[in-house]
Amino acid sequence: MRGSSETFPPGFGPQTYGESFADVYDRWYHDVTDAAGTARFLAERCVSPSVLELGVGTGRLVAELVGAGLDVVGVDSSLAMMRGPGAGPLRAVADISALPFRVGRRFGGAICAFNTLFNLPTAELQQLVLAETAAVTTGPIVVEALTGAALADADVQSLGISRLTSDSLVLAATVVDHDAQTVTGQHVDITPAGITLRPWHLRWTTPPQLDRMAAEVGLELAERYSDWNGSLYDQFSETHVSVYRH
Repeated sequence: MRGSSETFPPGFGPQTYGESFADVYDRWYHDVTDAAGTARFLAERCVSPSVLELGVGTGRLVAELVGAGLDVVGVDSSLAMMRGPGAGPLRAVADISALPFRVGRRFGGAICAFNTLFNLPTAELQQLVLAETAAVTTGPIVVEALTGAALADADVQSLGISRLTSDSLVLAATVVDHDAQTVTGQHVDITPAGITLRPWHLRWTTPPQLDRMAAEVGLELAERYSDWNGSLYDQFSETHVSVYRH
């Protein structure tokens, strides 16, 4: 089954990230990337206002996308992430590798932001997302993700402080499998109310690997930058914004 828990490590599944971070996501990650820049970038490239957001989550980007004149349909596997009002009225709980749209549905563009693609645990499922998205879009498919360069050199195990305030401490523990290109982690959230474990798992794909996956489903790289403002992408970039077209 596509996106089934069998492809994840034991105890992890398609909803793990959303269930782990839904209650803190907007507080911790509201400014993790440039939402206004994302909206401008996409609005300048979409062939019609209708946009598909893969992994809409809490709707962190929706207000800016709508403000840029786009009509957003959001898909996410986590009901917990979409319970808030920010995700917008047009949203669906679904695996992004098995999009729930009728034959003939077409969007003017699609966005998969902030490592969403890497939440899928295998290269095959990530490629399937590209194929499924290509089938329902006429415009660009835009992917924002880490390049993987830092992860390729990361320690196999690490433990550090992620967040520290006067009344809370968040520790981040990670285990990296360089051969499988995976990172499995726990954010240990310690507050006066107790301890909450927030597990997560990602499988990174390098830009050249992503380009090959896209080419195999009929897409080609049209543009690549290091951020939403169009900054130069080079071998030192830690993130990339890549635009694929049919």
